[in-house]
Amino acid sequence: MKINPKDLAAGAVFVAIGGFFAGNAALTLRMGSTLNMGPGFFPVVLGAILVLLGIAIAAEGIGKPAEGFGEVSWRGIALVIGAIVVFGATVRGLGFGPSLFLCVFMAGLSSGRMGWRMAAAVAAVLTAFSIGVFVEALGLPYPIIGRWLGG
Repeated sequence: MKINPKDLAAGAVFVAIGGFFAGNAALTLRMGSTLNMGPGFFPVVLGAILVLLGIAIAAEGIGKPAEGFGEVSWRGIALVIGAIVVFGATVRGLGFGPSLFLCVFMAGLSSGRMGWRMAAAVAAVLTAFSIGVFVEALGLPYPIIGRWLGG
């Protein structure tokens, strides 16, 4: 029987992550009901969807010829992980706007297909959209400009 280890590995990762979060939420948070949702309802549902998606991906790998994993983009991995770390480390000092811009800019540069100009444009649009949604529309108390920049 032909089995594609790439699809099986991807499916297993989805099942593991979804199962962990769904199980943790089910054990530690109140579920509630569909009409009266508790804090654990949404994470359990999303975790279950992720598990089902992982099973479907793994099932797709059965009967397919094996493919190589290909080359690992260490630059992409480093920039995406670095973007998350930079956002977490700077969001209180720089503020929501500059930190989000920097985070999206770094993540945009992780792809070899996007140059710095396009990454800056995407970061600017996404930052403006996020400020409009989270700070203005939802009224979340995120300072747009932080204390490091005089905000």
